Amino acid sequence: MRRLLLLSIALLIASCATAPRPAGDLVDAPAAYDNAEPGAPKPEADWWRAFGDDHLDALIRQALAANQDLAAGVARVKQARAAVRTATAALLPQASGGASASSNSDNDLGRFSTSARADASYQLDLFGENRANRRAAKANYAGSAFDQDALALTIQTDVAASYFRLNALRSELEVAKTNLGISERIYDIVRVRYKAGAVSGFDMASQETAIANARARIPQLEQQVESEETALAALLGRAPQGYRGPNVDILSLTPPRVDPGLPSDLLLRRPDLRAAEAAIAAADANVAAARAAFFPQIDLSAGVSAASLTGGMSVVGSLAGSLAQTIFSGGRLEGDLAGAKARVEERIANYRQATLNALRDVEVALTELRTAEARETQLALARDAADKSLALAEIRYKSGADDLTSLLNAQATYFSASDNLVQGRLDRLTASIDLFAAIGGGWGAPDAR
Repeated sequence: MRRLLLLSIALLIASCATAPRPAGDLVDAPAAYDNAEPGAPKPEADWWRAFGDDHLDALIRQALAANQDLAAGVARVKQARAAVRTATAALLPQASGGASASSNSDNDLGRFSTSARADASYQLDLFGENRANRRAAKANYAGSAFDQDALALTIQTDVAASYFRLNALRSELEVAKTNLGISERIYDIVRVRYKAGAVSGFDMASQETAIANARARIPQLEQQVESEETALAALLGRAPQGYRGPNVDILSLTPPRVDPGLPSDLLLRRPDLRAAEAAIAAADANVAAARAAFFPQIDLSAGVSAASLTGGMSVVGSLAGSLAQTIFSGGRLEGDLAGAKARVEERIANYRQATLNALRDVEVALTELRTAEARETQLALARDAADKSLALAEIRYKSGADDLTSLLNAQATYFSASDNLVQGRLDRLTASIDLFAAIGGGWGAPDAR
């Protein structure tokens, strides 16, 4: 009767063990994004190739091969995989053996004895504690692998963003040098008119001030370029000394059109969400293990020993079983179970919030990409108009139709419009990177889990 009752309780515990929760049961994803672009292509696994820049492709591949944060992440995945092997070992029999030899006489080395023993033990996992621990270890391993995927995506987007910022700064530096050239050209015009007595020394001093300000801008941008190059070198896993990043005209890079997919796709594609889901599975398994800890542990063991003296041998075998049951734990087992259940609730809440944040990330990136494109169109028009205005202002100043202030205002407007256009293109490229990060990278990436 007791054996039947014990078996019934074990079956009840097994039926109460938590199972992995499908992601769709935890979050109600909307049917579509509000700002998705219809007809856009889905990015491939190597999503950065959609920008059509071979330099960017080479940089990201170099970072994936040499970045030290990624190397540390690989080591963490190996640790999690080793933990699965450790948890699996508890489900298998354990065996050990030993042998010894000794002399029985100080004067006669021919008289000696030998002995050997082999032992095997096995813990009956009747209530599923060891199986639950293995499920938890497997879920932690999957979560560690997804964390590595998320880290790789972060490195990819960081490299792309740094590369774009570097070349945007270079373009701003070229704009600043062009502005200096314009200031020097205007100074030559002012000097000619000053020598002719057409303008006062005030115009000369004003233009000298403009030249000094234009020159002061250049070393500041050169320092920013160097700083960004060192940051890119660190992402690539190399020393910054002597490194020079690839040079490209930022205005030649156009953000690709991107299909973000359906909101429900995020649950299966974003590695951080999949890691959070794996954390729920691990917490569920820990609840099952905490429940099983209330019940007895049953161990079986067997051993064979052999001993020999000169001229004889004896063999002895043994078989034993043991049962251990906690009678009083002062509430420790109950506390462990309550804590395990609370961790499941915590991780479910974290998963839901992470999903909401992910949906927001995609929507914000889509909006930023659309508005940045519209803004850049107007910035290009403003730059072209400012260019024409500056050319006309120079002509009018030479002819004496306008004063220097009008010419300097036209120059400042052109400089600002040129600088804003570079920043506008960088904003579009950054928004595109943010979108790739928000949707979890490209489609068709291999899944090793």
